[in-house]
Amino acid sequence: MALVALLTLLIFTFILSKASSLVVNNASKLARFFGISQLAIGFLLIAVSTSLPELAVSVASSSAKEGAIAAGNVFGSNISNILLVLGLGAFLYGFKVKKENLADIALVLLLTTLISSYIILHSQISQSALGLYEGILLLLIAGWYGWRVLGKKRAPEGQSEIPITRHQGLMAFLFFTAGILAVIISSSFVVDSAVKLAEIAGVSKSFIGATIIAIGTSLPELSIDLQAIRKKQYGLALGDAIGSNMANITLVLGAAAAINPIAVQLKVFIAALVFAIAANMLFFYLATLKKKFERKDGTLMLALYALYLLTIFFLQLNEVAF
Repeated sequence: MALVALLTLLIFTFILSKASSLVVNNASKLARFFGISQLAIGFLLIAVSTSLPELAVSVASSSAKEGAIAAGNVFGSNISNILLVLGLGAFLYGFKVKKENLADIALVLLLTTLISSYIILHSQISQSALGLYEGILLLLIAGWYGWRVLGKKRAPEGQSEIPITRHQGLMAFLFFTAGILAVIISSSFVVDSAVKLAEIAGVSKSFIGATIIAIGTSLPELSIDLQAIRKKQYGLALGDAIGSNMANITLVLGAAAAINPIAVQLKVFIAALVFAIAANMLFFYLATLKKKFERKDGTLMLALYALYLLTIFFLQLNEVAF
C-alpha cells in the first residue's frame, strides 16, 4: 500500500512538472498572439484555470450547505499563493516586479484585503450570512476586473520578435488547455497519495489538513509559477498567483454565496484573515520598496507561512479539545 502510494506520488509529481512547463510555454505564446501582457494572461487564463479546483470544492460545499468550507478554502488558498508560492519562487530563483505591473498588483491586493475584511466584519457585526446579493456583487467585481485586465496591451519587446500565426495561436491554446487539465488532475493524485502516506505514517488528520491539503489546494499555482519564474516569465507567475487570489475571493466565493448563504464564524477565520492581510501587506511593501524578491525575502515569506500553519494547527487542536 505504501509502495503504491509512493510510486503514485513520484509519477504524478513528474507529470505535474512537465504539464506546468507546457502551460508556461504556451501561455507566453498566447500573450504574444492576443497582443496582451503576460500579466493579463496570468490574471485571466492561468489564474482562473488554476482556481477551478477551488471553484469545484466551493460550489459543492455550498450546495451541501457547508459554506464555511468554501470560505476556509478561499482564505487558506490566498495565503498559500502569496507566502508559499511566491515565497518559494523568491527563495529558489528570485524574481522582479516590473514598474508597469505594480499598479495592477496593488489594486488586487487592496481589493482582496478589503473584501476579506468586509466578509469577516459583516458576519461579526450583523450576525448574518454572506448571501445572494453579496455573491452577485462579487461575481460582478470578477467580471469588471477581467474586462479591465483585457484592456492592458502588451508592450513590444523588439523588432526581432517573431509574430504568432493564427494556426500557432490555436495550437498554443490547445496545448495550454491540455496542460491545465494535466496540472489539475496530476495535482489531485499527488495530494491523495501524500495523504495516504501520511496516514500510513500515523500522522494526525488535523495536521494533514493543515499541511498537505492546505498546500495541495495551491499545488497548480505552485508548479506553474515556479516553472514561470525559473524561465524568467515573471509576469505570468505574478499574474497567476495574485490573479488566483482575485478569482478565489470574487468568482469562487461569489458563486458559492449565490448558491447558498455562507455563515463565517469569526473565531474560526480570524487567524486566516490576519495572515491574509499580513501576506498582502508584506508582498506589497517588498514589491514597492525593492521591486525584486531575493532569497532573504523568500525566507521571510516562507517563515510567515510556517507560522500560519502552526497557528491554525494549534487552533484546530484547541477546537477539538473543546
